[in-house]
Amino acid sequence: MLQDLPIEVIEQIIGHLPTASSIVNLSRSNHALHSIVSAKDYNVFRSFVQRAFPTIKTAPFWKDVARTLTSRSRAWDRRAFIARECYPPPENIDYPQNAHGGYTIGYHPVIDSYETFEGSSWSSRKEVLAWGAAGRLRTRTTANGQTTWSSYRIAEDYRQQLDILDVRLLRPHQRESLEGETIVFRRANREVVKVHTSEPDVFTEVSRYAIPFGDFTCMDISESAGPMLAACGGLGINLYPVHGSEQLVRPMDSVKLEDKYGILQRTRCVKFLSETTIAISNQFLEGADRAPIHIYDISPTGLSSTPLGESNCYSEPSHPLLGRHSANAIIPLDDASAASNRPGQMFLAGWSDGTGRLYDTRIPRRPVAEYHDTVDNGQLLSLLSIGHEKFLAGSSQNGCLKTYDLRMPGANPYSYLDARSSTTNVQKSKPRRDMNIFLTPSVNFGERLWESLPRHDGKRSHGYRGSVYSLSSPSPSSPTIYAGIENHVLQLDFVSTDDIRSRRTSLHADLYDGKTRNSPQPILDLSCYERPVKGKESTDPVLLRKQLDFSSVLKHGAGGSEAGSREQGWDERLRLNTLIRGTLSPGRRQVETSWRAHRGRPT
Repeated sequence: MLQDLPIEVIEQIIGHLPTASSIVNLSRSNHALHSIVSAKDYNVFRSFVQRAFPTIKTAPFWKDVARTLTSRSRAWDRRAFIARECYPPPENIDYPQNAHGGYTIGYHPVIDSYETFEGSSWSSRKEVLAWGAAGRLRTRTTANGQTTWSSYRIAEDYRQQLDILDVRLLRPHQRESLEGETIVFRRANREVVKVHTSEPDVFTEVSRYAIPFGDFTCMDISESAGPMLAACGGLGINLYPVHGSEQLVRPMDSVKLEDKYGILQRTRCVKFLSETTIAISNQFLEGADRAPIHIYDISPTGLSSTPLGESNCYSEPSHPLLGRHSANAIIPLDDASAASNRPGQMFLAGWSDGTGRLYDTRIPRRPVAEYHDTVDNGQLLSLLSIGHEKFLAGSSQNGCLKTYDLRMPGANPYSYLDARSSTTNVQKSKPRRDMNIFLTPSVNFGERLWESLPRHDGKRSHGYRGSVYSLSSPSPSSPTIYAGIENHVLQLDFVSTDDIRSRRTSLHADLYDGKTRNSPQPILDLSCYERPVKGKESTDPVLLRKQLDFSSVLKHGAGGSEAGSREQGWDERLRLNTLIRGTLSPGRRQVETSWRAHRGRPT
């Protein structure tokens, strides 16, 4: 019998089982196998997690991690997510009716978040979210089932000159104090401030950073235990110790970067790729050339003024890109996989031509992969990677949040279809189609600062059609993604309707049984579509999907004439949209490949 084999052999067998459910089913076969599987707090799930999700860094709570990652993977495959607004409790503070200070443009949220574990169990998880809301700093802390909101306010923080343009949450291993949170942010008036929270709504300014006179456009903080702050602008860069000994922190190194182009330009983005390398993207303000990304080395003696290398925005010289373009966002890929020998070698960049590009610093000048969207050509303003499995990109138009499969070898071997009957495995042979999500909730006409989204569509509301300015996720293993649109922050939780109804996940138990009707953050009904398969753009249709009301689907399902035909691989809240083109036909309808022609129609 199987249970009579040596424990080491049984653990090796368990390590080759394809799904978490197969491990659970094995443990249910008899008491002896159950005791082996449950030993050391279900440590046998460790080999499954590391094999099925090799590029996802996780906490060592292997059973809970396996349940969370498999549920999230299933939700991603089924295009299942729940969208809500992150809106703090109302504040009884008066501010001028024209709170934009004479400007009609709203604020662009900048977001940072992280999660950590303060105990020895999965339930000890703590999540912290911070974002800049005009000149006001919002923070939300969720721990032990309790959510605490805080706001850092200063006088006249509605003025555009005081807008927060960058925000960084220091991680627990970077903070000087074990209690509270330490946050560094940059304002439009060139102030860079570090504050510390000791209790809700109690913020203490710890230090400021002496920024030299001149252009200052972006900043970043390294992930090391002794973090460094990089402030860039005017073809110069200043490095500061985040934890300076004085209240006014002066740069420990200031370098004027080499300029071999002689073109008027500004710094667009700076990002630490590792503790010893930093990437800087400039934007040319004249001419028609493409501005490259420069990589600089940080040595014990300081920052080099000459770049180690530069990366351009085209892969083949025979296919030049016309027009002036630059990288708007840069994010490093961590070293959780053998694909990278050391941190900082691989990074993603989102370009103004609407293309995402993957770079390897060992291969100079050219990207190793490019990711195009043939439907939406908006600039990529924000990026977020999920291990080496996929990444998300925020577009500059139509509230479009794009998803891309990185398709890196060995990065995503798990599929929830392995746990189902062989008749459904034909789906695995189908080519994967990437998805775009329309973050287009109803927003108020002429809305004021710090105003929540309207709960009901009315005459004074319209669908958002602007940019997705920022993206953040608490960790690579988290099912939650935060997206910043104009004046609002949205929370997207990738969880399937079936998981909630069958209570497979405890992450969103409050959403069950229609309790969202009286929830302070109602569920948003959004649309999404699958992009054509690469190489078949002229024949593969763009399939537009619309989410049904969340509460009614949980109670009654998505059956009936309104829902249309069910399709394997989709969450039941989503149905094919019925945009009319020519003669109607029953069942599915092919929508026009260019959905821009329908921008004025409701989706």
